[in-house]
Amino acid sequence: MAEADKPAPRKKKGFSEEMIRSCLQIIDSGDVEELFEIIPRIGVLRDSRFHEPLMKLLAGRDAKRREFAAYSMGAMADHKFLEPLKKAFQEALSHKSFGSSELQIAIIEAIGAIGDDAAVSFFLPTLKTCCVQKTAGSRKGKGKSAATMGKWIIESLGAIAQQGGRESLKALVELTRHSDPDIQAQALSEISVAYWHRPNDVDDPTLDRIYELTTHPDASVAESALAALQNLADVGCRRAETYFAPSKDTDFEE
Repeated sequence: MAEADKPAPRKKKGFSEEMIRSCLQIIDSGDVEELFEIIPRIGVLRDSRFHEPLMKLLAGRDAKRREFAAYSMGAMADHKFLEPLKKAFQEALSHKSFGSSELQIAIIEAIGAIGDDAAVSFFLPTLKTCCVQKTAGSRKGKGKSAATMGKWIIESLGAIAQQGGRESLKALVELTRHSDPDIQAQALSEISVAYWHRPNDVDDPTLDRIYELTTHPDASVAESALAALQNLADVGCRRAETYFAPSKDTDFEE
C-alpha cells in the first residue's frame, strides 16, 4: 500500500510545474483577459519564477497589465514586492492617465494583502493627501475618487492588522480620533475585524476607546462603535460581551 502511494507526490509536482509554465506563457503573452484569470493560480503556486515577469509588467506603461501585476504580487504575499509597489503608486499618482486610479487602488490592496507592517509609513501620509484632496474636491465634484482611495487605504491597514501588524493596529486606533467621521467609522470596523481570530487579545485602551465612541455625536461613528463591540462579542471577546449583558454594570474588567 505504501509503495503504491509513492508516485502521487511526483504526479502532483508535475501538475504544479505544468500550471506554472502555463501561467508564465500567459504572462508573456500579455493577453489582459487571460492575465486576470490566472491571479488565483499565481496566489496558490507562489513560484519565484513569477517575480521577474511581474516586475516587468509593473514597470511597463499599460495600466491594465500593471494592475494585473499589482494584484498578482498581492496574491503572492512576498514582502520583496513592497518597495516596487510603493514606487509604482507614486508614479501613478504623479502621472495622471486613463486607468491610473484603478492602478492605485490595485496597489493599495496588494500592499495590504502582502501584510508588511512597514507599509504604515507609506499609508498614513498617502491617506493624509487623500483627505486634503477630498476636502478640496468636494466643491468641484472631484472628491469622490480621493474618498475611495482613503477607504481602500484603511481597509488595507485592517488587512495588515489582521495578520498581526502592531503598527497598523496602532494607526487604526489613532484614526478613530480623526476629524472625518467616515474615517473614524471605518477605522472602528477594521479594528473589530483585526481581532476576529484573537478576540480576547484586544487591549483595554482600545476597547475603552471603542466604548467611548458609542456616544459619539455623529450617528455613523456611534453605530460603527456599537457594531464593532457586537462583532467582538460575537467572536468571543468576554469584555465586549459584558456591554450587551442584561446588567447595569458596564465595567470591562474581567
